[in-house]
Amino acid sequence: MKLKKHNSPSQNPKEILKKIGAKLVRLRKERGYTNSDGFSYDQAINRSQYGKYEAGSKDMRLSTLIKVINAMGLTIEDFFGEGLDQK
Repeated sequence: MKLKKHNSPSQNPKEILKKIGAKLVRLRKERGYTNSDGFSYDQAINRSQYGKYEAGSKDMRLSTLIKVINAMGLTIEDFFGEGLDQK
């Protein structure tokens, strides 16, 4: 069975990871954390891994993203609902 190709825009996963990382940085700073180490320590998230997520250099499991979003007091709908390009 062949899948039909849709005429939707192509999305580069690396670019999306960078946008998610930038959003995580912005949200962390809004919550008063000046660096990722303090946030990751308080939320029991591996410090070096979390730094890579914010840099957009490491792919993240959906369950990890949900854990981070929950730690920020948001829902997944909140996180993606306001878009990834918000400044």
